[in-house]
Amino acid sequence: MIITGFFVLILVAAALTAGCTFKEGKEKIEEKIEEITGDKTKKWNECKKSSNWTGKNAAKRMMNILSPNMPDSVFNDRLNFIKSRGCDHANVFVCNKGDGEYAGYSIYGNSITWIINKNFCNVMEKRLKKIKDAGLGIILWLAADDDGGWNKTLASHFDDYAKDIKSLGWFKYASAVVIGLEIDEYWTASQVTANVAALRKSYSGKIGVHMTSGKWDWAKVADILFYQTNPGKSAAQIESETKNVVAKCGKPVCFFEMERNENRSLCEAAFRGGAYSVGNW
Repeated sequence: MIITGFFVLILVAAALTAGCTFKEGKEKIEEKIEEITGDKTKKWNECKKSSNWTGKNAAKRMMNILSPNMPDSVFNDRLNFIKSRGCDHANVFVCNKGDGEYAGYSIYGNSITWIINKNFCNVMEKRLKKIKDAGLGIILWLAADDDGGWNKTLASHFDDYAKDIKSLGWFKYASAVVIGLEIDEYWTASQVTANVAALRKSYSGKIGVHMTSGKWDWAKVADILFYQTNPGKSAAQIESETKNVVAKCGKPVCFFEMERNENRSLCEAAFRGGAYSVGNW
């Protein structure tokens, strides 16, 4: 049975990839495997609506739901919030030293030891599976701000960091990967270029960058811009700002943060301005 199945896959691969480039053939084979197994990961451009913060001053952080420091009951509450908002994907930190509730975790434990922490990763992977089983896409964020030096350590061996995540098999859950939140706070332009190049060696999907409010110039080294602006703007201002960024940055734009809480009307304004995705739904 195994041998027969193997030869069937070879025949299917040959039929699918005839006349294709290597990349096109690889993508077609992956799509066919997903179709056969039913194990489909949302495409990056199918991830249109997320809601990442709620409560006073963004007290509740949906991006931190992989944290082993977060009780399962709280994880379930945050996941239910995402689903109740009608979202189609979740943004989650793989590494977060000090940004928001239940921070202080990474694939290496509660410090960057370069030794994968199995206990932490077991919790994190179970939650990745639950998010996917809930029908949501997953955007992996490899670094948060408020990092206490963690991100400089990661940048010193970013290729090893990417390889470690690949060894865990977590890229299979990713609709896209963002190298970090507000990266211009802790990395230089050359470090960002090097980190994206290192990530591409381990991950073949779409890569995003995210900078501090109103900035987008480092998007040129990535595939997607995750954009943010200062809070307090009207829907008309958000629509106008989105049109400007979409026109100038040259990459697909997720208007990731426009407020510190959910705000449907501003998200709709960003869509009217040309954003393919929003983060305050």
